[in-house]
This record gives sequence, structure tokens and C-alpha cells, in this order.
Amino acid sequence: MTGTDGQPTILIVDDGDQNRELLRGMLGPQHRILEASSGPEALQLVASERVDLVLLDVMMPRMTGYEVCKKIKERVGEPFLPVLLVTALSDQEQKNFGLQAGADDFLTKPVDRRELLLRVRAFLRLRSQEALIRIQLKQLAALQHTKDEMLGLMVHDLRGPLAGIIANLNLILEEVQEGQLRKDAQAALRGADSMRDSLEETLQIRLLEEGHLPIARAPVDLQALVRDAVDTVEPTARRKHIALSTAVEGDPTANIDGKLVRRAIENLLGNALKYTPTGRDVGLTVRNREGMVEFEVKDRGPGIPGELKEAMFEKYGSVEAKKGGPRKGFGLGLYMVKLVADGHGGDAEVVDREGGGAIFRVRLRAAA
Repeated sequence: MTGTDGQPTILIVDDGDQNRELLRGMLGPQHRILEASSGPEALQLVASERVDLVLLDVMMPRMTGYEVCKKIKERVGEPFLPVLLVTALSDQEQKNFGLQAGADDFLTKPVDRRELLLRVRAFLRLRSQEALIRIQLKQLAALQHTKDEMLGLMVHDLRGPLAGIIANLNLILEEVQEGQLRKDAQAALRGADSMRDSLEETLQIRLLEEGHLPIARAPVDLQALVRDAVDTVEPTARRKHIALSTAVEGDPTANIDGKLVRRAIENLLGNALKYTPTGRDVGLTVRNREGMVEFEVKDRGPGIPGELKEAMFEKYGSVEAKKGGPRKGFGLGLYMVKLVADGHGGDAEVVDREGGGAIFRVRLRAAA
């Protein structure tokens, strides 16, 4: 940032006229100089002018430099404004006061001209870089918004034709007898159903991110919820000869969003079945005690490396991608699990399973 004439603007704050004159002379014509003889005057200039750096005397009447610095640094949402305290005090405790107030650096009186120019140059460079980063972040946010809008349009445009494909495949299956054609139609229907589920999940994630999909709490039968979720993934478990066990402990009814929680459980079960080898076991346990619903999905997969556990529920948090290997999915399923947990005032984590594998644990607040 620069002043109106293209030069960086430096605010010199000191109650001594000679001190301000000395600093003004050292900084020369390459900077635009503003001056204040008191803390309140300095704060008024910071609020009304574009200031790039503040040289602030510590010992001033009415308001000390520490107080002025603290108020400058407490401005919410404002760009980084470097503050250099200019003081004759060399006591470490006084410097600690300055650091607590948010000071970026110190200059000791009498000020050395070369040191002053070097420090000013360094902090003006930091100020410029911070401004550039802010611009880039705004550009990234705009790109992200554009991408989300395009994704929303794609989901909307694909749902209609896909619903027609599913409906026509169901009509074909009603008429076609047993044989290869029926098997092909069934395979096509499974693929279309999977695509529809992915589109619905993408839409739900976007709505949850934007806060447009509120958590619709209602009393939910946990036994029925588990049964419905398991029915969705049971064909996969049967095909891989994986033993799928379930248990519900505590109060069988919980005040949660049944549709979203069921989807989260389905995502975790699907993830567990994907990575569990043929012939092993996957378990689902739901506990409802003292206003908290906790569900665990235990798999026998390769486990999650310790350094990746924290990032498992991030958007596009595929383990394979983070390891540099081929991606088996986009990592949206676990991200949705986290959004559902957040919406219920809960959390999600992954821990190691004894004997090999991982345990995905999600906690939800069941109370409204």
C-alpha cells in the first residue's frame, strides 16, 4: 500500500517536536510522512489515512505508546500495519510490554539512520507482501465461488436426465425375462443408482457448507436406522464374503437428523468395505447415552498412517492421493461425515483398531 502520490506512508508519533523532525529528516523524500504528537491524534490518523508503517514513541503523556500500539493491533479485519516502537528504554521488561501490545520491532534512541532505513524497508516489504496475499485470497475465493456455482449447475442439470434413465431401466426390468439382457439392465441400473447417490451427496455437501441444509432433528429409531444403512451396503459385503456385525447400545431412540446420519453411516460402511480384504470383518456399533450418540465403524483395512489421521475428514482427503498413489475416491464421503457431525454439534475421528485396521468414530449431540 502507498500514499496518494505513490510513496509509502509513514506515521511518526512522538510528543517531542525535535524527535519528529529528526525522524522526518532521516526518512528523506522517498516516503510520505504523517505526524502526530499524541496517541489519540495518531489513532485518528490511522483511522482516516492510508498508513503503511508507524514509528511510535513509548513515553508520551495521556496515552503511552504501548496503549496506542495495542489499539492499532486490535483493529478487526484491517490489513497488517507494522508498528515499530522507538524508545530510550533498554530494560527487557519494557520490551516485553511492547511485545505484549503487539509491537513488531524496536528502535533504540538515539536512532541510527542506517538501521532505521533498513528496518523501515523490511517492514514496508512485509506490508506489501501481505497486501498481495490478501488480493490473491480474494481471487481464490472468487474462483472457488465460480467453481461451486458451476458444480451446482452440473448437479442440477444431470439429476433430471439421470432420473429418466433410472425410470426407464426399471420399466425394462419389469418386462425383460431372465437372461443376459436382464443382467445387463440390472448392472446399468446399479451404475445409475450409484451415480445418482454421488450427485445427491455432492448437492448435500454444498448445501451443508453454505448452511442451507439445516439439521432437521426428530426422534429416530436407531435400530431401524442401522438396519436401513446396512441394507444399502449388504450386497457389497456379501460379494466380498465380509462378516458385517451391528450393535445398538443404550436408548434406542435419538433426536437427530435421521436422513443425514444414515447417509454418514452408509459412507463409513462403504469406506470400510472398500478397504477390508475379502473374508475379514467390519463392525458397526451405535451408542446413545447421556444426550450423546456415538457410532463406530471398525474395518480390517491397511489402517491410517499417523500423519494422515488429522486430515482424513478434510475435503478431497483421499489417503491414496496424499500418499501419491492412485485415487480410489474423491474423499467427499468422509468430508460429509464431518459436516454431519459438525451440524449436530459433534466431532469425528479415526483411531487404530487392535489387530489391524481402523475405527472411524463419530459423536453427535442428540439433544435439540
